[in-house]
Amino acid sequence: MVILGLGSNLGDKLSNLRKALRSIQKIPGLTIEQVSPIYISDALLPENAAFDWDMPYLNLALRCETTLAAPELLKQLKNIEWSIGRKPEVRHWGPRVIDIDILAWDDLCLESETLTVPHASLQERPFALWPLADVAPLWTFPLPGPNQGKTAAQIVEPWGSRFSGNAPFHTRQINHRIDTPQLVGIVNVTPDSFSDGGKFFAPAHAIEQIIQLANAGAEVIDIGAESTAPTAKPLDADTEWTRLEPILAAIKNIQKDFLVAPKISVDTRHPSSALKALEFGADWINDVSGLDEPAMREIIAHSKADCVVMHHMSIPERRDNILPRNLDPVKTVYEWGKTRLLELEKSGIPRDRIIFDPGIGFGKMAEQSLLLLKHVNVFAELGARVLIGHSRKTFLSLLTGMPFVERDVETMAMSLYLSRQAVDFIRVHNVELCARGLRVAAAME
Repeated sequence: MVILGLGSNLGDKLSNLRKALRSIQKIPGLTIEQVSPIYISDALLPENAAFDWDMPYLNLALRCETTLAAPELLKQLKNIEWSIGRKPEVRHWGPRVIDIDILAWDDLCLESETLTVPHASLQERPFALWPLADVAPLWTFPLPGPNQGKTAAQIVEPWGSRFSGNAPFHTRQINHRIDTPQLVGIVNVTPDSFSDGGKFFAPAHAIEQIIQLANAGAEVIDIGAESTAPTAKPLDADTEWTRLEPILAAIKNIQKDFLVAPKISVDTRHPSSALKALEFGADWINDVSGLDEPAMREIIAHSKADCVVMHHMSIPERRDNILPRNLDPVKTVYEWGKTRLLELEKSGIPRDRIIFDPGIGFGKMAEQSLLLLKHVNVFAELGARVLIGHSRKTFLSLLTGMPFVERDVETMAMSLYLSRQAVDFIRVHNVELCARGLRVAAAME
């Protein structure tokens, strides 16, 4: 058993950690058995450190089995660090795009110029030992001293709760994970959305919700100003932008309030709103019309943003325009996606910037939506990332009589199912409930 520690405090930290996980999974002769939760902590700084070194770290651990010898594994890990962007450096404890350490290796005790096992100062660092204890609680500390013979679970007991932030370096566990689909938090800046219309219509309420969703575990915040409910009135671009602008303008001033800064997605089918949102720094454009308009395709092609492309029958949605009952909904949506992605590539939008959404509930009967979810793995074959938006939707009426706003339990149960499928993003209203469920489910695997 080998325990690896991963850390990052530069750039897109969660993305850096995911890249490391994917690369480690490809090492021949090594198998990842379990991934720990993520912990956030203060940076470990030397005296007279530069001011810009004081950036929080994200850390986690991997429990692995390997047939590799220690020098070969270390070489492989260093190559991964360099491939992600870490360069050879002399500064000690400086900021890192990625840091991959061998924390422990069964009862091995090793000290050489290139590798020390167990990792030096492991006992004093909750940001390393807590993740280790999560994936290997019965690992026994092998070195002489007060902790010799104690399990990892015993050694971490004096630090108390993993969630209080009272441990050294203010270390605490957060809701984000790198081994489950990323959570996309929904913020509807509308008076008429089907389950939360009006709650976040005021910019101050929307900003408060953005902070809450991000710190609850959302890696992307999807902000929409036009309801797509069948009963909603279509919104013109100027009115939509009037709702969006104050929120996008305020986001740059609340970065300090985020545990981990989320990506910002703007849910719009209007090219003018998309262009303005990108000028404000939006990371995604989520177009429920599937980039029907050439102007929208041109804007995305000339940007660096990702785009969500959703299957639909009509926008705004009409209850009399649905997939015919005699068609296979999975095949129909897949073929639409295949054609649309080829069109977008010809328009200059590479597939690695496209996120495909099969459009649960849009132009589909409840039974058809459920069938799409049961066969969701098919859409990974399109070669684009996959997003599912199922939260509180009408198709859940097959499974519950609760009103829309009270369907978070059913939404979470579906999210747990989706977390075991080929899905990259799950778009939900109640991020905290979903994140908590995913975290427990991952711990049991």
